[in-house]
Amino acid sequence: MDRNAPISIVTAIVVSVVGVFALMIQPMIIPIYAGLLGFTDQEGLNILIAEVGGGALASIIAIFWINKINWRLATTVALVCVIVGNLLTTVQTDPATIMWIRLIVGFLGQGTAFAIGISIIGNTSDPDRNFGFVISCQVAFGVVALATLPLLTAQFANIGGMYMPLAALAAVGLLFIKFVPAGPAHREAVASDSPGGSLALPITGLVAMLIWCCGLGAMWGFIALIGEAGGLDSVLSLRALSISSAVAITGSLGAAALAAKGVNRFMPVTIALVMQMIMAWFLQGEMNLAEMAIKASIFQIFWNMTGPFFMGGIAASDSGGKVSVLMPAAQTSGFFIGPAVVGIFLEGTGLVAVTYTTIGFCVVALAMFIPLSARLKAAGY
Repeated sequence: MDRNAPISIVTAIVVSVVGVFALMIQPMIIPIYAGLLGFTDQEGLNILIAEVGGGALASIIAIFWINKINWRLATTVALVCVIVGNLLTTVQTDPATIMWIRLIVGFLGQGTAFAIGISIIGNTSDPDRNFGFVISCQVAFGVVALATLPLLTAQFANIGGMYMPLAALAAVGLLFIKFVPAGPAHREAVASDSPGGSLALPITGLVAMLIWCCGLGAMWGFIALIGEAGGLDSVLSLRALSISSAVAITGSLGAAALAAKGVNRFMPVTIALVMQMIMAWFLQGEMNLAEMAIKASIFQIFWNMTGPFFMGGIAASDSGGKVSVLMPAAQTSGFFIGPAVVGIFLEGTGLVAVTYTTIGFCVVALAMFIPLSARLKAAGY
């Protein structure tokens, strides 16, 4: 299967969307379990951590098999695991049982699917552009999920309203299995051309992306509370986020368009990171619905513009494919490290800790990216 064929890229997008399910619906998991099954916030949080943590661990483990195991077989196992695991989850009421099921789904299912989807895109000839398409579709899925899944769970009074649609999406993914490349056939040829097969560039890029994602996680984990502290009720705060997420798709599509024109990563990423710092500063204080939606939209537009260039640079410079597969783990880890850092200062400083944490991580990421961008350009990436 031609790795650059449109159907192969579409397949990678479908598989990747399945892989980010837990991250996309993160704001609704704890409230739904509390409302429908009477779980405590801690029990809901344990389920969320188990699922997302399982996905991150799967990405790390993939280093050892991503270039050895047939991708079609691995994708089939991952999607079947998602289907079965989601069906099993809907008939459980014990928090410990659900936690273990979601851990397995995250590890064998979603995390494995995400690793394969990222690897497929990383093997294309224009990863910056194609990662832009992937992120656009992931965000679009998140918008639809946050808008519809709470309504489904409320209508049927069952957590199946949250998990059955993903099971259906995974089932659709099985129809695309024949379009999944068998493996990274081009890697050996690329590896021989890279200077010494150095991992310095992709590892530096991965660390920079992890630090940047810590800043995103700090903001994403508390942005709804920032809206509420600014005078909005929870419904309006989430509505503003839904609007901003829909608008923000333009950021990743813009990155795809710039990459297709051969624009160097330096300028768009630098501008995007600076804009995220500026908007993080303005995302505080009193806000009405329109103000929060506009501020969050600008922040997320430049957030989504940054990701494809980071991911594309890592994939292009990673001749062995072993660093690229860690990108899902870097993203997932960042979205937990960021809120954890905020939590250290939250009691003493309040929500302003979100602002300073987000800006701080973005500053460090930018300081790492500037020399990295020059080195990637010099190396022909």
